[in-house]
Amino acid sequence: MKISIEGSTRIKLIPESDHEKENLDALWKILIRCDEDSKVLCPIGEYLPYKQDGAEFTIQDQA
Repeated sequence: MKISIEGSTRIKLIPESDHEKENLDALWKILIRCDEDSKVLCPIGEYLPYKQDGAEFTIQDQA
């Protein structure tokens, strides 16, 4: 997955395989719902690139 940071408030996730496309589509469907309130990604803990292989987030209801 390629991540593009555009300014200070916009992030673009660019899938690079069919598997990543499926996962991004599933994430989109969890976060953006027409029949329920949308949800937000909230970071968990810390991300130190030299120590961890990825950043973790939790999905929460929008406040």
